[in-house]
Parts: sequence; structure tokens; C-alpha cells
Amino acid sequence: MFTDNAHSLAMVAHAITVITAAMKHLNPSQIPVITVDQPLFALAKQIQWSVGGSFDEDHAVFLLGGLHIEMAAFKALGRWVDGSGWTEALVNASVTTSGVANSFITASHITRTRRAHQLTAASLYILMRKAYADYFESYESNGKAQTLNEWKEEKLKKCPQFLYWATVVDLELLCL
Repeated sequence: MFTDNAHSLAMVAHAITVITAAMKHLNPSQIPVITVDQPLFALAKQIQWSVGGSFDEDHAVFLLGGLHIEMAAFKALGRWVDGSGWTEALVNASVTTSGVANSFITASHITRTRRAHQLTAASLYILMRKAYADYFESYESNGKAQTLNEWKEEKLKKCPQFLYWATVVDLELLCL
């Protein structure tokens, strides 16, 4: 249909022009928000920063697509859990092999990485609830047992390891 590849500067500039024209026709006061994948995002930003004019940041906004945002979030989470024993725990639990577990750190396979983080978040939540149930049983007869939120806040302050893994769960739930 076109003589140039989609990943050329000329085609990205043409796409920006066509999208901007369509947006101005439909809603003249709105700035177009254009979602692209990572390679096209780099080209669009290059055009935006070098050409300017109708391509500058006051006339168009570029966003990474959802897949690339998810990959970036999982890579950041992977850096957070790297060296924590997370991949070893997955291997020891026979969830996956060592090589695949290490690929979760870099989010090289998004579906597998997502599933590993879903499993981890669920497992950590179950372990937290089990620890609270054990605590609750020991204090229930005295009537001095804390609520789950009170118990969790106290654990977060007193136990660095609990704080670390609670943060992992929070980050995983944000990514998921």
C-alpha cells in the first residue's frame, strides 16, 4: 500500500500528520494522543524533538502501547526481586526451570512473567493470611488480638523482610 516501511521516519511523520488532521476534523481543540509500540515511539520522539512545529509536544502526545508499559513494569519489578531468592523459590517449588525463572527478571516472555507474578502475589498473600491466622489463634483467647491491618502495620515496622515482601506484593498488584 505504501512504498516506505512503517518503521521509517517518513511513514511515522505521515501517520502523525494524518492522525492530527483527523483529530482536528473531529475535535479541533483536542491534542491527539498517539499510542505506538517501542520502536515507533523512539522514531516519533525523534521527529518530535528534531522537527518541531506541528510535530512538537504542544501538538501531539505519544504513549507507549500497553504491552511495552507492562514489560517495563515487569522489568522494574524483576530488578526489585533480583537476588532475593525469588527465582530459586520458583525452581525449588517446581514451578519452572532455572533458565525460565531467570527470564522472569528481564520479562523476556511477557505471558510467562505475568503468570509468575500472579502466582507470587497469590502465594505471598496466602502466606501473610496464614501468619496472621497463627497470630490470631494465639491471642484470640486473651481478647487482645489485633486486626489484620493493625498486625500488618506492626510487622511492616518491625520486620524488614516482611516489609520487603509486602512491597513486592504491592508492586506486583500494581503491575497486574
